[in-house]
Amino acid sequence: MNIEEIKNIINIIDNSIQNEPNQNITGGNIIKDWYDEKIDEYRKVIINWKDFIANYQNELISQTGISNLKIKYTNIWWYFIEVAKKDISKIPDDFIHKQTLASAWRFISSKLKEFEQMLLEGEFEMNSREYEIFCNIRRKISNNYMNIKNISKNISEIDLITSFSKVAYKNNYCKPEITTKFDLEIVSARHPIIEQIESDFISNSLKLDKNKYIHTITWPNMWWKSTFLRQNALIILMAHIGSFIPAKMAKIPLTDKIFSRIWAWDNLFLGQSTFLVEMQEMANILNNSTKKSFIIIDEIGRWTSTYDWMSLAWAILKDLEKNKKAKTLFATHYHELIDESKNLSWVANYCVAVSENDWKIIFLRKVLEGWAKKSYWIEVAKIAWLSEEIIKESKNMLKKLEKTHKNSWVNQLSIWEYFQKPEIIEKKSKIEEKIKSLDINNLTPIEALNFLNEIKKF
Repeated sequence: MNIEEIKNIINIIDNSIQNEPNQNITGGNIIKDWYDEKIDEYRKVIINWKDFIANYQNELISQTGISNLKIKYTNIWWYFIEVAKKDISKIPDDFIHKQTLASAWRFISSKLKEFEQMLLEGEFEMNSREYEIFCNIRRKISNNYMNIKNISKNISEIDLITSFSKVAYKNNYCKPEITTKFDLEIVSARHPIIEQIESDFISNSLKLDKNKYIHTITWPNMWWKSTFLRQNALIILMAHIGSFIPAKMAKIPLTDKIFSRIWAWDNLFLGQSTFLVEMQEMANILNNSTKKSFIIIDEIGRWTSTYDWMSLAWAILKDLEKNKKAKTLFATHYHELIDESKNLSWVANYCVAVSENDWKIIFLRKVLEGWAKKSYWIEVAKIAWLSEEIIKESKNMLKKLEKTHKNSWVNQLSIWEYFQKPEIIEKKSKIEEKIKSLDINNLTPIEALNFLNEIKKF
């Protein structure tokens, strides 16, 4: 099949099928006006039946000279021509007598009978005619199905490659190197969407290898954390679909799956809380990821207490590091988790650079090795245009809380450090020794109470 034959089929479709046809192919309103003469006749009668009656009545009055001639309708007799008795002599020879009344006679003509038949059967006949034409057109297309499919495939591939090329050239993309190795390296990566609206977009690099295949990332509470995570996932996806990527250079290993734990909403219909939905997503990642997977995680358990959150986050991070060994970007705001992650061999800590002094703070949006010293909640609130009064009161309260809980283990943010203190470890050891030496089988109730009282003294 050549292009001319394809154009012929396209012309048939353009000329015959309405732009917004009826979804029910036997319900009419599929074929365009002026394509089929019979359909046009039915359509004209159905749409313009009142005009037809009025015009035909005027035509008969002019033809017969009977000024009071009327075309009427009843459920019993349908359409008929009514003429007063005094004008009977003026009726044409082709009128067929139908009924006699006291003061008038009723007739039918062949033209009125034909109109009546078309009106009564018109919709059914029109729909049937439209369906017949539609099937004929469909048959013509079906007979050339394979040729049309092959040409469509070629055109779609050309369109895809052309679009990829245009975007790559316009946005200065590079050709990624797809490898069968484990290591991932993306130099000066950018977000393909956000860079279109951010004229000063800051690029960042990423390298995950067998030595450090998990990066924990601490950021100020700004949107660039999610941007960094998502841009790397998008770049890996773009490379796998054959596109150039927004970076200077990239070596991307074959990736079987990309997992994202970014945000969660509750599912009230199924009775699932936000935290439950989040944990279900996390379970899906842990149950289905492999060494060839790429995972981005933007917080875990933010809806729980700090103790629960850090416990879950730590256990999940440890499982990813020890068992899954998938390349992972693990974002968190909790510095205690970062401290603990230093004990994991294949985990590296990264953060965003921040420049600050007594009067100004600047989020540099550059990823560096290390970890953030704080989360800058109040500074972000200030950027969001909360009032100066609220910002000032927040800072006062923050100073008060920091001073009050400076040396107190009840401060949630220092709970991990508390259990690492030598004196606490020593107390724990003594308590364990006493419990192990206890003969539970021969212990009386009074002795048990005395033992608990002794433990409380530690």
